[in-house]
Amino acid sequence: MIDKLKVVLANFNDNRTYSGDGYYRVKSFDDGSYELEFSVSGSCGTFDSHPAIKFALSPESDEVTYLLYRDMVATPIKFFKPESDAEQRFVKLAFEQLVDKFYKLK
Repeated sequence: MIDKLKVVLANFNDNRTYSGDGYYRVKSFDDGSYELEFSVSGSCGTFDSHPAIKFALSPESDEVTYLLYRDMVATPIKFFKPESDAEQRFVKLAFEQLVDKFYKLK
């Protein structure tokens, strides 16, 4: 999964890339963290995350730390910092699926 993630990070940026099902974007932050976001068109020209996962990638160990999960399309909306084991497992699975989705475009 780390190899796929590195390809995704190298091929996407802050600009949204449209593919038939929605918009793909990787946002990088000054603190070295990233946000992997798949979004769909919302009302009035907005983009609704479905989902977006903010994470840090350790350059020494290639370990991913999940910082924030956001899904504005889910009912109810999900917006949380993954702290419990169950939340970590949920976000890890969603992250792996999201990386695969991005990877398939490149």
